[in-house]
Amino acid sequence: MSSKAFKENENYLYSKNGKSERKKRDLKKSYPKFKTIDGKHFIRENIPEAYVPYQAKKRKNGRVKFFNFDLAREMGLIDKNHPDEMNEALEKEILNSFSITIINEYDLINKVKIDPEDILDRTYMATRYLQLQHPGRTGKTSGDGRSIWNGDFKGTHQDWDVSSCGSGATCLSPATAIYKKFFKTGDKFVSYGCGHADYIDGISAAVMSEIFFKNKIKTERTLAIIDYGTSTINIRTGKNLLRPSHLFCHLKQGNRDVLKKIIDYYIDRESKNENWPSFINEKEKYKYFLDYVTHNFAHSTAVFESEYIFCWMDWDGDNILMDGGIIDYGSVRQFGLFHHEYRYDDVERFSTTILEQKNKAKYIVQNIIQCVDFIETGKKRPLKNFSSSTYLNKFDDIYQREKKSRLLYKI
Repeated sequence: MSSKAFKENENYLYSKNGKSERKKRDLKKSYPKFKTIDGKHFIRENIPEAYVPYQAKKRKNGRVKFFNFDLAREMGLIDKNHPDEMNEALEKEILNSFSITIINEYDLINKVKIDPEDILDRTYMATRYLQLQHPGRTGKTSGDGRSIWNGDFKGTHQDWDVSSCGSGATCLSPATAIYKKFFKTGDKFVSYGCGHADYIDGISAAVMSEIFFKNKIKTERTLAIIDYGTSTINIRTGKNLLRPSHLFCHLKQGNRDVLKKIIDYYIDRESKNENWPSFINEKEKYKYFLDYVTHNFAHSTAVFESEYIFCWMDWDGDNILMDGGIIDYGSVRQFGLFHHEYRYDDVERFSTTILEQKNKAKYIVQNIIQCVDFIETGKKRPLKNFSSSTYLNKFDDIYQREKKSRLLYKI
């Protein structure tokens, strides 16, 4: 401990009211970068067809139960030398930024009374994406069912997406599509459709994602968990939280212009975050995009299989990020032995197995090939036309090479 730090600590220890003194010091600390996470995002400003906007209100009586100091330092939200210690000023800033509940359709229809002082002067987006839990197969009713995107944080070196799970029931939840009505946030009779998140799920995802991250497995990460006693808000981040399903709903609906905007946005974000070579020109960008996606999914699938990780990949492109990273930890498992017959029980259906993930990943890549062809030609050709694509052969080669590399590493 430095002499200055020791002196401050000594003054605190020997003050007449140490708790009071510390509180005064803590409240003087400032965390201005949290205020920049204010709902603004490129998609919100430029692609209105890709989301449903929601106004929000402050949610009270929350306490920060978990905060990822390493991640916050990496993002640039707090100083690099900030200790792994919560203080009142930091907790207050986290609550001001993320302790919110959307004002949803149920609230508006039933004219639920809301204190005007609690209503925020901004909107947040619940993004639209394809989801197999919905009765439709084109993604017109599906997307973020209990989450909103808090915004796009301009970090020290890279941009980050920030989203909150448990921020209220949206019109994109499976419950709304199945029962054809809007639900009150917190409705105890509708599990997933109630709009709330669970502490056990949140902390499990936080711990598991950090283990994966430290083992160099691509994943979203948990920044913070706010606890309200009966439910939580779980704040998640990633440098790009787009999923293939964000593309596929517009592909299935034939929305070529929207599809192009989203893919172009994804490419621009990857370029800005230096995951994309600066020398790729406009004519070559979609070709490189397909190479990029093919490599990421082949690599991730081989890693999942080699490390006994179950990640439910399916035709909708949900539960997986565009870079092959893991998202939504509710069904994710890592086994000590190769439990190759395991299937996740999702009440109405069973999932794929670990060994089936490879073909599901290839199918996702095949759909993305169809997306690019649709953009370039203006015609939505049948998916089977791309079953012999060179990119799928490349997928197999990368997958086999990575599997052998993993086996050699274990030996």
